[in-house]
Amino acid sequence: MAFVAFLDACVLYPATLRDVLLSIAESGVCQIRWSPDVLEELERNLARRANAPSESVAAHGARYTVTLMQEAFPEGMVEREAYQNLIDAMTNDPGDRHVLAAAVAGRADVLVTFNTRDFPHASCVLYGVDVQDPDTFLVHQFGLIPDRIMDVLRSLSEERKPPMDTPEGILRALSKVTPRFCALALEHLSRRATAND
Repeated sequence: MAFVAFLDACVLYPATLRDVLLSIAESGVCQIRWSPDVLEELERNLARRANAPSESVAAHGARYTVTLMQEAFPEGMVEREAYQNLIDAMTNDPGDRHVLAAAVAGRADVLVTFNTRDFPHASCVLYGVDVQDPDTFLVHQFGLIPDRIMDVLRSLSEERKPPMDTPEGILRALSKVTPRFCALALEHLSRRATAND
């Protein structure tokens, strides 16, 4: 059975990172979880930062993105009732206790977030939840199954327009948020190209 990764709103906001994480889950590498609170935060942030002609268009686009995610991963939702009573027992940053509580209720093995400082080891280890930033998460996945991760990037690039219509293009777009993963994957592609020459 695939391990379970709980995705915080902050890692779902950057579109390319979101697409890569969801594509990895769709390929069966892992199962993903999120909560209503996480998706509401994501939707608010997507609408607020959208380059849309009006607030209603931005809100509609954000809602559409979140709806597609929920439809693609119906098993991903950790309902509020499942974690609401756990929130007060969490000892991490008060503003993110709902995230850890939902990860615990969703039986997550790893919580993927940019805000790792808000989830100290001592607050999470008791529940068997490892906290990783997305770069570390992707480096670990790549270290275990590099060819499968490259297949995911290839497949994703086939759905894209230039400059992200190749794995290299996707990796360049991701390089600011996941530099170590991108360096490893680009090196892998370079070695493979050299071996094929």
